[in-house]
Amino acid sequence: MKHPSITQHTDERWAADVATDNENNMTDRRRNIRFRVEFAEFFYMGLYQMGPVQPLREFSQDRSRPGRQVRDEVTGLLAWKIKVSDPAVENADRASYSVHILSDEEPAVTTAEIGPHMRPIELVDVTAQPRLKGAGEYKVQSYQIRASGYAVAPGGKSTGSGPGPAAGKNPA
Repeated sequence: MKHPSITQHTDERWAADVATDNENNMTDRRRNIRFRVEFAEFFYMGLYQMGPVQPLREFSQDRSRPGRQVRDEVTGLLAWKIKVSDPAVENADRASYSVHILSDEEPAVTTAEIGPHMRPIELVDVTAQPRLKGAGEYKVQSYQIRASGYAVAPGGKSTGSGPGPAAGKNPA
């Protein structure tokens, strides 16, 4: 029979070892891995923003009190979301999705609208994080796309309005 103080010490040591193993676990490190991608390669047919830039907010049960704006867990920057349409995606159900822009200030768009709430965009410092989307046997591979902002519009002029970092600057 073990002495109670030895058992307690062993249990505490085991708990500390488990916590250290979890911190050093390669699976945990790889869970949120993001791959840098070149915009022109990943979005080889271009990308279109549908609507305005909006803050990405935490879920709130109370609709009259929206949740706090989300901070990215890797960079610590505020997260903004834009709805985009990707013409390279053949499946119409998957062609529209959200992209997160990570910046402490609201990003200012750099291109003019070509239709109601529709503008071609180019993003800088783009990362793609693989993930599964769907449920049950209907799961498909998708990506969470993040960027640090908008690229400078052709001709070097910003046509965006509102607060935000200068186009093309990397706030990260």
